[in-house]
Amino acid sequence: YIAYMTKEQLIAKFRKFIETYCYEDLLKNIKQGKQALIVDYSNFSKYDYKLAEILLDSPEEHIAVFEEAIQDFDVPGAKYPIRVRFTNLPASLFVSIRNVRSKHLGKMIAIEGLIRQASDIRPKITLATFNCPSCGTKILVEQKGDKFSEPERCKCGRKGKFTLVDKKLADIQRLVVEEAPDSMGGEHPKRLPVLLSEDLLSPELEKKRNPGNKVSVVGILCEVPL
Repeated sequence: YIAYMTKEQLIAKFRKFIETYCYEDLLKNIKQGKQALIVDYSNFSKYDYKLAEILLDSPEEHIAVFEEAIQDFDVPGAKYPIRVRFTNLPASLFVSIRNVRSKHLGKMIAIEGLIRQASDIRPKITLATFNCPSCGTKILVEQKGDKFSEPERCKCGRKGKFTLVDKKLADIQRLVVEEAPDSMGGEHPKRLPVLLSEDLLSPELEKKRNPGNKVSVVGILCEVPL
């Protein structure tokens, strides 16, 4: 089904969903200066349940296309990218922190617990642009982990010694979420780091990020450095 759809067809599907279910919300959020669109997952599942399931299984690539579809509307005053955030997700997405495993890597999951630590908000490189000295090609490398990533090779065959020419920064805050004592049955609580960025660091959400608060977190599980 989805495997046979082109990127343009996917964008058209996401655009139709926005027009049908949340275009007014999009206009309202842009008018208020917000850079996120909150999507009710149950509505999206009713719209196209196969695409909704695939989005949870490979969220990074499909949410990126979803966000690209938002730009098609070209709303005056919009500051792109506008992120897609989901609410009303299925209960099957919730995983206890102690049960998070490698099979969840790259998947969308939800966890619950208490915030035990909250770092200061700091800038982080999220996208780096390199130039190939051999052919002049620009190579974009998304920065996902703690280690700065460089291109392995260029399409011309060159390996290594690429020139960094540009970088995109985003504000990042690191939380440590711990299992709540009332869910432990006397066992030692486990912890998981959570990275927040962009609209999730808005001032109106600041109090919700304080240590001691109970939170539900939905996101894409990335490899956690030991």
